[in-house]
Amino acid sequence: MEVIGGWLQQVLLPGLSALLVAALLALVRRYINRLEDERLRQLLLELVAAAEQIYGPGRGAEKRRYVIDKLRESGAEIGREQIEAMVYELTAS
Repeated sequence: MEVIGGWLQQVLLPGLSALLVAALLALVRRYINRLEDERLRQLLLELVAAAEQIYGPGRGAEKRRYVIDKLRESGAEIGREQIEAMVYELTAS
């Protein structure tokens, strides 16, 4: 019985600890990514709204250029599809 208990302490507990740490790191990484996504979404929403205010109706290419330039200044890269989706979301509400 002592042999089994010693084996469990030497083999099983470190393995379980490693799995627990890996699971916690995955949860933290997912939480951080979700925060970054939300911040980027909020920035994009603000930039789209600003472009609408600055350029008014029409002039979509100029507004898109404004948003892309401001995103690059902030270090973010977003595809045109995401920008268009944000424009739709902003104008639909």
